[in-house]
Amino acid sequence: MRKKIIAGNWKMNLTLAEAVAIAKGLVSASQTSTHEVMIFPSALHLESVSGIAKGSKLIVGAQNAYQSGLTAMTGEISPVQLAELGITTVLVGHSERRQFLGETSEFDQAKISYFLKAGLRVVYCVGETWAEREKGNTFSVLEDQIRKGLKDITSDLFANLVIAYEPVWAIGTGKVATPVEAEEAHAFIRKEIGNLFVGASAISEKIQILYGGSVKPDNIKDLLTKPNIDGGLVGGASQKLESFLGLLK
Repeated sequence: MRKKIIAGNWKMNLTLAEAVAIAKGLVSASQTSTHEVMIFPSALHLESVSGIAKGSKLIVGAQNAYQSGLTAMTGEISPVQLAELGITTVLVGHSERRQFLGETSEFDQAKISYFLKAGLRVVYCVGETWAEREKGNTFSVLEDQIRKGLKDITSDLFANLVIAYEPVWAIGTGKVATPVEAEEAHAFIRKEIGNLFVGASAISEKIQILYGGSVKPDNIKDLLTKPNIDGGLVGGASQKLESFLGLLK
């Protein structure tokens, strides 16, 4: 069975004191949870939070990195620098980076390929906008993002890949895909991964696919009952310890 993941994406939120306090609470909870527990703090907080999580089951990841060793790339973070902090997990392709910073699936593919070959675990985000859903293009958008983002990724690298389906229209809006809608998208993503190359169907059954988009303690249980939903990538509800612990229950 695929292990469930509850991951908190803190985005550009929380003070250092708040991030540290939540991390301390999650260290204890992660030790007894049946789920994998992940957090993605602001880059400025990675050193402090990863230090708190060291030696525990709490996984600390980076919201972004650049596909290179140490080099002249202003404003970016290298996996080499992340490794110094013991961080081996990174988000790629979040809708905010696509929508506001112009990241494309082709650019994400370069990141994914580099990170996986470097031994990092990648959480690759995909999802459609409301306009795309209303036009009936949800599946074509997901197919495009999967095929371009995972192009030429070899079978041996998929063990370190997680997919997060985040419909853009549900992120921070209070709207949430119904469990049926989310399951439909997750099943499609799993099928598309299985069609990437010969032998990929077995890989697709093992890959963890998370749902993101206004996930809260009061709706996560229904989402996780669906066979193709393997956890949540959570924004607002992960930024308070009480609600994060509610997600883990």
